[in-house]
Amino acid sequence: MTRDIAARRHQAILATLDQQGSVTVEELAQSLDVSRETVRRDLKALSANGLLSVVHGGAVRHERSEASFASRRTVNRTGKETIADLAISLLGDGMTVLLDSGTTTEALARALARSDRKRLIVHTTSLENARLVSRLPGTRVFLIGGEFDRNEDATAGTETLRAIARLSADIAFISVGGVGPDGRLTDYTRAGAAIRSALLGAAEQGFLMADASKFGLVLPSRIGGDEPCAGLLVDQAPPPPIAAKLAERGVAIRIS
Repeated sequence: MTRDIAARRHQAILATLDQQGSVTVEELAQSLDVSRETVRRDLKALSANGLLSVVHGGAVRHERSEASFASRRTVNRTGKETIADLAISLLGDGMTVLLDSGTTTEALARALARSDRKRLIVHTTSLENARLVSRLPGTRVFLIGGEFDRNEDATAGTETLRAIARLSADIAFISVGGVGPDGRLTDYTRAGAAIRSALLGAAEQGFLMADASKFGLVLPSRIGGDEPCAGLLVDQAPPPPIAAKLAERGVAIRIS
């Protein structure tokens, strides 16, 4: 019984860190209604299992690492392809388009190469997306400059942000790492979230894309600012609590 109670406390601590990123011993003692010594023992046990880092006066969550790009391609491939088809339906001939380097965006680039859209101008941080979209006749493709990130096969960093700041586009399509229970749209890293936020801000209409595997996933870095995006493209409806939170944030859901 004692072990079960401790396990429930551990789950509550990790859930708090997923939401906040950090927490103090005092906050946990009050919310869990236990002594500070009990909290410290809990934090020590969780730290030993590599689930958090103990810092002076509290703890911080270890940053989650994203799976390799190759393995992410295989997750809910069908869902990503249906989202790609929905995205293409929003594109008109002659538009200037911004694409990030996510796997759902790559599905869009692959579908776009087979489409009948004409005279597009595409700016992307992704080498693979640039290669795919260049197959579409009459399309001008620009690779956004910056430091090369081999894990993403894309450009990133301050030079990329500067280049994006000079762009003005009709529409942007951006992959999302997670759609949290609170409706926040997030990414694994601050650098990735900064690039995606900048691309959204450089377009008249910015659409985020998330397949169902992203629902409920809490990640540390928020994408976008206080202004709502043009919409969130999904392959199936989010769970009602998440859908309600998205609505509160002014995010329109479009289901493929």
